[in-house]
Amino acid sequence: MNTITSVVSANGAEKRISKHFEIAVPQTTAQIMQADKTFPVPANSFAVIPPLTEYSADNAVIITVEKALLPFKEITVIPDSFGEVCRISEQAQFYEQSQIPKKELVLSALGGLVVALATAFSESVKYSPVTETVRAEILDNLSNVTFSLEAAIKKLPLNYDYVRKLFQKETGATPLEFLTGERMKLAKNLLQSGISNQYSAYTVSQIAEACGFAEPLYFSRVFKKYYGISPTEYTKT
Repeated sequence: MNTITSVVSANGAEKRISKHFEIAVPQTTAQIMQADKTFPVPANSFAVIPPLTEYSADNAVIITVEKALLPFKEITVIPDSFGEVCRISEQAQFYEQSQIPKKELVLSALGGLVVALATAFSESVKYSPVTETVRAEILDNLSNVTFSLEAAIKKLPLNYDYVRKLFQKETGATPLEFLTGERMKLAKNLLQSGISNQYSAYTVSQIAEACGFAEPLYFSRVFKKYYGISPTEYTKT
């Protein structure tokens, strides 16, 4: 039970169907295709595919876990915030291809761990795969000054307004509001921490850039709108 019996790379439209649960781990950002549905699987996440599900996958490592006891009835994308399942997939690939004696014992242990993590992590899933994809993209790019939220959403094979409305319905904020809010949380944490280099505390301009703002003055205006005082004043409180 829970033994990993196969670890393969999927990089195309070839159909798959398994008698057992399968775990799809993205190599960068993956996609799971099922009939007329597409499930984006961003970095720092993975997908669980129930037995007897016909699907295809692109840019993913597929782990087959024999006789896994999992509660999923449909393809489910789950956050892997700490990269635990990604690391398990790398270990499983190594042992599955190795000639190590009794490697089945290791693969059984890894299978049990990935099943436990899938069950535990799924409890935090609150959003649809589309919303979770946009959230993950935003959280991965908080410090990226060149990040384009509009371009990120338009990469999805869905109508832009549909994605925006779905995101707002599920999170209570538009994608832009969510991005700005997360960047303000980051800015507040950085200012509270008194982060510095080896010579002196980081300037407001450096904090702004670390939070994805190219213009320090704009950063300061947004920060004051959120917290009622400027970043400079905040450091003195």
